[in-house]
Amino acid sequence: MTEATDTGLVRCLVEMKGDVCGRPIYQAPEHDIEPVCLMHSQAPQKSDVEFQAEFERILSKAEEDKSIADFTRFQFPSSDYYDRTFSVACCFSHATFAQDARFNGTTFTQEVKFIDATFELEAIFWLATFMQAPLFGGATFAKKAYFDGAKFEQGANFYGATFVFEATFDAVMFAQQAEFGAVTFSQGAYFGAATFAQGATFYDATFILDTYFGSATFTGPADFEETKFFLSANFRNASFGDTASFRETSFRTDATMEPGLWFNEVKLEHPERIEFYKTDLSHALFYNTDVSKINFTLARYRKRGKRFSLFEEVIDIEEFADLAPTASSSDERNYSLIAETYHQLKRNFDAKGDFWTAGHFHYGEMEMLRLHSRLRLKPLRWLAHNFSLTALYKHGSSYGESMKKPLAWLAAMILLFALLFPLPSLEVNPQAGEPGLAGWQVNYWNARQFFQEHDRENPVPRWMRQMTGGHAALPLLVHSGMTALSVAGFQKELRYSPAYPWGRAMAMLELLLTTTLGGLFLLAIRRQYKRS
Repeated sequence: MTEATDTGLVRCLVEMKGDVCGRPIYQAPEHDIEPVCLMHSQAPQKSDVEFQAEFERILSKAEEDKSIADFTRFQFPSSDYYDRTFSVACCFSHATFAQDARFNGTTFTQEVKFIDATFELEAIFWLATFMQAPLFGGATFAKKAYFDGAKFEQGANFYGATFVFEATFDAVMFAQQAEFGAVTFSQGAYFGAATFAQGATFYDATFILDTYFGSATFTGPADFEETKFFLSANFRNASFGDTASFRETSFRTDATMEPGLWFNEVKLEHPERIEFYKTDLSHALFYNTDVSKINFTLARYRKRGKRFSLFEEVIDIEEFADLAPTASSSDERNYSLIAETYHQLKRNFDAKGDFWTAGHFHYGEMEMLRLHSRLRLKPLRWLAHNFSLTALYKHGSSYGESMKKPLAWLAAMILLFALLFPLPSLEVNPQAGEPGLAGWQVNYWNARQFFQEHDRENPVPRWMRQMTGGHAALPLLVHSGMTALSVAGFQKELRYSPAYPWGRAMAMLELLLTTTLGGLFLLAIRRQYKRS
C-alpha cells in the first residue's frame, strides 16, 4: 500500500473518503503488513503527540475549507475529546480506537460517521450531543459503551452494530428516528428512561442478556419485529404513544421461573395499535397494564393443564410487591390483581369474536376468584377452595366452558339416584283396575318376591333374564332408573315413586341437583355459541 512519488518519497495508499491518504510512511513493519502512515499505523509505540497534532491540523483545515474532517481508518492511540465541540462534519468510518474513546460531553454540530469503527476499550459518550444524525452502522464496541444522557437531535443510526459488553443509553433523547436494526447486544442493554420522540427500530436486533427499557417513552412507532430477547425484556413503566410491533418477536421460553417480557404497568395511549403476533408469552407479565385492546394474534401462552394461564400465577413474588397479598389477606398472592388482567384479556378476545381463547381467560379469572378467600385457618381455606359455590361451578362445568362435564354429571346423578331410590323403597302406583299392586313398596330385599308374584311388571326380556340368572335387582333398577329420569324431567304421575319420607327427600335432592346441572349445561351452550 505504498507509492513512490516524483520526489522519491513513499506515500500511504490507504483509501479514505473519495481518495487515498497520501501521507508519508511511518516505519513499523513489525506491526503493519503494508507500509502506512502514522495515522493508519497499528504500532502501539507511535507518538500520540504527533498523532494528535495531525488530528488537530485536519480539523482546522476542514473548518477553514468548510469541508469534512476525514479520519477514515485512523488508528487512534488515544482519543480524549471530552467536552469538545466538533463544528465540522467528521468521518471516523473504519477507525480503530485502541484506548478508551472519550467523547463525553462532546458536541457534534454536523454529521459524524462511525461506520464500521472499532472501539477496543470503553466508548464513552455521556451527555454527548449530536445535532445531526450520527452513523454508527456496523460499529463494534468491544468493551462497555456509555451513551447515558446523550442527545441525538436528528436521530441516530446504529444499524448492524455489535456491542460485545454492556451498552447503556439511559436517559438518552432520540429526537428523530433511532435505528438499531440488526444490532447485537452481547451483554446487558439499558435504555432506562430513554425518549424515542419520533420512532425506534429494533428490527431483527439480538439481545443476549437482560434488556431494560423501563420508564422509556416511545412517542412514535416502535418496531421490535423479529427481535430476539434471550433473557428478560423489561418495559416496566414504559409509555407507548403510537404503534408498537412485536411481530414474531422472540422472548424467553426456558424452564426457569424468571420473567421474559416485563410489560407490566405500561402506559398505552393507543392500546389498539400494540401488536403481539406469533410471539411466545409464556414468561410475560402484564399486570397493571390495560391489555383489553392489545392485538394478540397467534400468540402462545403458558398452560396450566389444558388451559392458558398467566405467568403472574407462578412467578416468585418476592421481587414483585404488587403481586404479593395485602397485609390483611391470607391469600398466597394478589389474586384480585391477576383476575383483573384475566378479565381484560377475556374482554379483548370476546370483542374480537375469539370466544375459544376468551374462554381460557374466563377460566383463569374464575380460578382467581376461587382461590381468593378471607378465611385464615388452613382447613377452612381448603374447604372454601374445594367446596365453595365457585368451586362447585368449576367441578360442574369448568366455569361454564364445558358442555360435556354437566352432561356427565347429570348422567352420574341419574344413575346414582337410580341406585339409591330402592333403599327406602319404591311405591307402586297402579292404575284403576289393576288388582294386587296397591300397597306394594318394592326394595332390594323384596324385589324377587314382587316380580315372582307380578311377572307382568318385569320389564326385562326373557332372554336377558336367562343371561342374568333372573336376578331381581335388574328389573328393579330399570324401574328405579325410569323414576330417576322422571324426577329429573319434572314428571309428577309416576308408576314407581320414591316412598315417603326418605325417598321423597331423595327425589327433592335429585331434582335440585339435576336442575342445577341442566342450568350449567344451558349456560355452557350459551357461552360457547351465543357470547357477544
